[in-house]
Amino acid sequence: MFLYKNAPVLQHQDSRFVVDILDTQNNAHPYFYFMTLFLDCKYLIVQISHYARPQQEDAHGKKRTKYTLRKDGRIVLSDTINGERKYFYGKTDKEVEQKRDDYIRECEKHANEAAGKGRTFEAVAADWWEQCEPRLSPNTVCGYRTAKNRAVDAFGGQYVTDITGHQIVVFLQRFAARGYSQKVINNTKSVMRQILNYAFLCGDIDANPCIGIPTPKGNPRVPRKPTPPDDLQKIEESKTESLFARMSYFMAYTGARRGEAAALKQKDIDLTTRTACVARAVAYSDTRKPVLKSPKTEAGVRYLDLPDNVIEILPHYDDPETFIFFPDGLPTKTELESGLKKYQQSHGIQSTAHQLRHAYASMLHSANIDVKDAQYLLGHSTIAMTQDIYTDLEDKRKQQVHNKVNPVSYTHLRAHETTLHL
Repeated sequence: MFLYKNAPVLQHQDSRFVVDILDTQNNAHPYFYFMTLFLDCKYLIVQISHYARPQQEDAHGKKRTKYTLRKDGRIVLSDTINGERKYFYGKTDKEVEQKRDDYIRECEKHANEAAGKGRTFEAVAADWWEQCEPRLSPNTVCGYRTAKNRAVDAFGGQYVTDITGHQIVVFLQRFAARGYSQKVINNTKSVMRQILNYAFLCGDIDANPCIGIPTPKGNPRVPRKPTPPDDLQKIEESKTESLFARMSYFMAYTGARRGEAAALKQKDIDLTTRTACVARAVAYSDTRKPVLKSPKTEAGVRYLDLPDNVIEILPHYDDPETFIFFPDGLPTKTELESGLKKYQQSHGIQSTAHQLRHAYASMLHSANIDVKDAQYLLGHSTIAMTQDIYTDLEDKRKQQVHNKVNPVSYTHLRAHETTLHL
């Protein structure tokens, strides 16, 4: 049995074998090779039966490093650095230790740079979201979270001190190039601005790079399709078949939003004044469970006029806390959507809840209701929103008049030409 430092197979030179015998008296070299020697005319073959090296221990006596020898002759050093197990490969122990030391120095360099530059965008966004989310309504949480995740995907590992306004503009321009709507771009920019403003307030940056940058133009808002002409007739004919039918009829003739109609209680109905008080709305959390909240805007708190045809289909309950359309308790989002969809499909109704609101706005426009009064009845936060609907309805009315007049004018012109020809 001999102790050698060379690789498992050593080639001879000038009929002499080059072999380094190690001094093991004072553990000058920590490798131990247990070998069997085989000699032929050209090569000295060293067959390794066992290889090991004592593990180094840290200040607490825990084993930290481990050396192993691969079948291909390479040495593997495994070490725990910053809580992670790392592996370094080389032909000699000095080589693997050098690679390990270089890696440690690189980690220390990055740590020092991070300490000088502060937090990453991902870390700031996480702290901002933790404070922001509890203050958001359930309906707003989804849109904000999506915008935040988009921003984190783009800037997550970047230090907030390195983010520039130009980078943000390029980031937003990608959404415009991909065909996103102006609303999505505005929402993404708003969330980005809020996160960086939080970083400014926390002292991470000296100025918010998102302020003052131009907003790219996205695709124009796609106008909602009008209510199919036969839908109101179908809703009229099936208005008492189920609670979902009654709810659809209620939305069509009061302009209530879906969440507002679902949240109505018996105590909200006043048959004396023939009104319904909208004081709350149903929203849904991430678990799709119902949550009662204030209406969408402050203007959403209002009284709806109840015409005779609506009062006729409203159920009555003795308990004032009973929900009008859901006496057994509020449904989950899945139950509400599937219930309405099943009712609509069974009667061939295509209108969404929002389209029914527009149908009600169309009724107000046809009845020459002043735009300010219509704003109150629809619960719009600004008169501009109502005016947009009225303008759209007026444009459609003019188009309908044009479509009626054009054939008449064309027929009259042809008849006149025929008379002159005769």
